[in-house]
Amino acid sequence: MQFTLGQFEQGRTTILPVFVGQSLDAFGLKSKDYYGKKKDHPVFADHAGTRFILVGLGEPSKFKVNKLREALALGARAAVKEGETAVTVVLPLAADVQLSVADVVFVGVESYLMGEYRYDRYKSNKEELTVKSVVLASFGDDLTDQADAVKKGEAYAQGNIIARDLMNAPSNKLKPFGLADFVTQQFAGTKAQVEVLKGDDLEAHRFVGLQAVGKGSVHPPAMIKVTYQGDASKQHVALVGKGMTFDTGGISLKIARDISDMRMDMGGAAAVIGALHILVALDAPVNVTMLVPTAESMPDGNAFLPGDVLEYPNGKTVHVGNTDAEGRLILADALLWSKELGAETVVDIATLTGACMMALGKKIAGLWGDDAAVSGLVESSKLIGEYVWPMPELEEYQDLFYSPFADLRNITETPGAITAAMFLRHFVAETQNWAHLDIAGTMMYNKVSAYGNEGGTGFGARLLADWVIGQ
Repeated sequence: MQFTLGQFEQGRTTILPVFVGQSLDAFGLKSKDYYGKKKDHPVFADHAGTRFILVGLGEPSKFKVNKLREALALGARAAVKEGETAVTVVLPLAADVQLSVADVVFVGVESYLMGEYRYDRYKSNKEELTVKSVVLASFGDDLTDQADAVKKGEAYAQGNIIARDLMNAPSNKLKPFGLADFVTQQFAGTKAQVEVLKGDDLEAHRFVGLQAVGKGSVHPPAMIKVTYQGDASKQHVALVGKGMTFDTGGISLKIARDISDMRMDMGGAAAVIGALHILVALDAPVNVTMLVPTAESMPDGNAFLPGDVLEYPNGKTVHVGNTDAEGRLILADALLWSKELGAETVVDIATLTGACMMALGKKIAGLWGDDAAVSGLVESSKLIGEYVWPMPELEEYQDLFYSPFADLRNITETPGAITAAMFLRHFVAETQNWAHLDIAGTMMYNKVSAYGNEGGTGFGARLLADWVIGQ
């Protein structure tokens, strides 16, 4: 896909985002209210040899940046359906959408690319992505010097696409070592340095949670570490992503429903891998370490059991009350290691609890942690459009972790999402700034929606990259 900064030309198929009540005189079209209404299908119009794909932005007073993403993604998919090879996208005026010109271009590029995404690797009949050339145009804003915004949009979209591809990969195609191999190949030849710990190295580092969770599977666990220093003088940030390539629940087996989406229980890992791609692609002046504990949870004769006690190197002992609360056990290893590696700020992201989805639904991720990290993530979410909601921790809930024979229990009664976050805090150093994102609800689309497609959303890749860049 080639993006060019240019101008509107008659005779070229044009994607035109429209507000309700917006004049279309400049394009020779008669304004109609339904043109601008936000809906799930485009409206086609023709004038002077130009095919217009009109996509609604809704009422100007109710505009949010995701409405622009949705509209442009809808237009991108419509252009493919029409078999177009070259299109123009007329971007809205920056003043009309309360963004900078650079951000309008950035959003335009990433939306178009994310809108075209589909995961059809294992389908016999694939829909060809026919569009090879996109001209970005504006009626009033000067786009001449926005090449960096185009590059940013391409990088952010690709980071999201990498995360989606990883989440959508079938469980028989992506095992823990396979995920490690992907990361190694992805960052080969870049400034990022990859290290994969397996076998005896996990024992040497006392990654007790990862070893316990992974020992029931014939596919062994691993700890993936990637270091990227675009500017070593910057604050050292660790991004930790839960990498369960499949979660059966272990001995506490998940039952009574289709659990094939548990291949996406590595959505946190996918997010941090996608985020790191963005940072490397943009040669961002940041200092980041990515940590991905990855395992497959299976019930067999070697599997860890409810009632086991895990002894972590920070002195905390954990009573395993339920083997299906495994994500927090492997994240604890990575959080402890982040301190050893010198990270001043650490953010973990995980498909951690169904309770978070029950509380916030499928559009909003739960966010816990220290204000220094939480406030920045909230700010980044406004432009990126990956919604987060700050959630509480309550000291009175510490009693819920009571175990008669260990310091903590890995499972509690309600409120499950809050106590899961509070459990993780026990493995964060007091000197570190920390945030935790629970993306269990936001991990997948059930149908084609907005700038997504059926399957994994890649939620968090763009958000985390944007937040790190802003540090």
